[in-house]
Amino acid sequence: MIPFRLKLIRRCALVVAMIGIAAAGMAQPAPDRDAISQLQAALPERSLPGLDSLLRRALVNAPEVIMREWALAEAEANTLVARAPMLPRLEAWANAGVTYEQRKETLDSNRTLEAVLYNVGFYQPVFHWGALAQNYQIGKLRQAISERNISETRRLLALDIRRRYFDLMLAKNGLQIARQNQTRAEEEYKQMEQLIADGVQAAGALDGPRRNLDIIRPEVRRQEVEYNMLRESLLRLAGVTEADLDTLPESLPPFGNLDAALAALVNTQTIAISNNLAGLKDQIEVERLNYKIQKTRLYPKFGLSLSVTQENRSPDNNVLGPKSLITSWNAFGTVNWRIFDSQETKGLQLASLNRLRALEVSRVQTEKQEGSEREAEALRLQLQWERLKNTELDLGRARGGLELTEHDFANGWASSRAVEDTRAHLANVLQQTNAERAAFASALAACLSNRGRDPAVTGGGNF
Repeated sequence: MIPFRLKLIRRCALVVAMIGIAAAGMAQPAPDRDAISQLQAALPERSLPGLDSLLRRALVNAPEVIMREWALAEAEANTLVARAPMLPRLEAWANAGVTYEQRKETLDSNRTLEAVLYNVGFYQPVFHWGALAQNYQIGKLRQAISERNISETRRLLALDIRRRYFDLMLAKNGLQIARQNQTRAEEEYKQMEQLIADGVQAAGALDGPRRNLDIIRPEVRRQEVEYNMLRESLLRLAGVTEADLDTLPESLPPFGNLDAALAALVNTQTIAISNNLAGLKDQIEVERLNYKIQKTRLYPKFGLSLSVTQENRSPDNNVLGPKSLITSWNAFGTVNWRIFDSQETKGLQLASLNRLRALEVSRVQTEKQEGSEREAEALRLQLQWERLKNTELDLGRARGGLELTEHDFANGWASSRAVEDTRAHLANVLQQTNAERAAFASALAACLSNRGRDPAVTGGGNF
């Protein structure tokens, strides 16, 4: 026999070990809330009021969101329909008028009867093997799916609006650069015309400037058409007016230092369940309930029926006998039983079971795929960040080059043409930088959104 003290020591050691395990579990690295908050704060809408306002209005007024809300209203109505068979049912009918009976045996038997005939019936299902409750549960699950569809629509819409907003800004800046290039080409053409008129250049020297204009002019027109199409497309998608795009920025703001936050994002293990995966789980539950309902099709169904009826008939149901108005009160326990349906029930069960198996496989595959995708997109976001940092360095060099060229021009060491060329180079580098910033911002928003952390949709940046 083990001494009492030894038992006590072992129990204490076990308690200490359990406390240690619990503490270790609590000490496991949770998602870095500060890092997520820093990444959320880096999204461009935080510093661009126009984009923030556009997102807020679009997530309410966008046609796609409105259609999803109507679908939710339909699902709510269908939930009421699914609940109705569980509740009492009251039905009634009434006829008021004249009945004229004519008999061939004797004319004296002909008669006219004025009567009010009616029936009032009450029925309450009592026991249907859970099928009615399961059907109601299916209605509630489909309503939840519709609610999640609205959330998913808003999530994807927020990502699409950001991307289109950035594309529109880049198209506007590209159009401005193209118009500046056209202005410069037209000035060069005029200068060459003057040099030819002064006899400094031969007439053939005008071919180069003319060709440049022939290339630039249709390009400017193409960019104008593209800008207008992008603008109209964004207006239709977001369900807003022209005034909502009047504050389109010329440049995206630079990002701060996100090295530590992005590293923490890669190491984050806890990821919210996606709407797609949650929807699959609800569909699986719907199909499980469907399968249970199909299994009860050949079971007897029990209910309670109460009715009051007034009829025009003979008391002994003799067709030829005298008739009168008879009121009857009825109370019955009812049994409805489909005994054989030529294997229809078996086929429905097998079809439901196979749908359930397919949904289970899809759920498992989606879980694996989403886990891999979240890890890969975080790594790609880090690489995109490194590329953006290099582009920012190029922008700094271009700005420094312009300052040096302007300084040389002020001292007479550089021509005005050199200054114009340097400014054009800076504009191109800035456009490329804005493109990289936009690409990173879109990728960052998608990365947060796929983790359920898009502040435009959730309304906040907390876990």
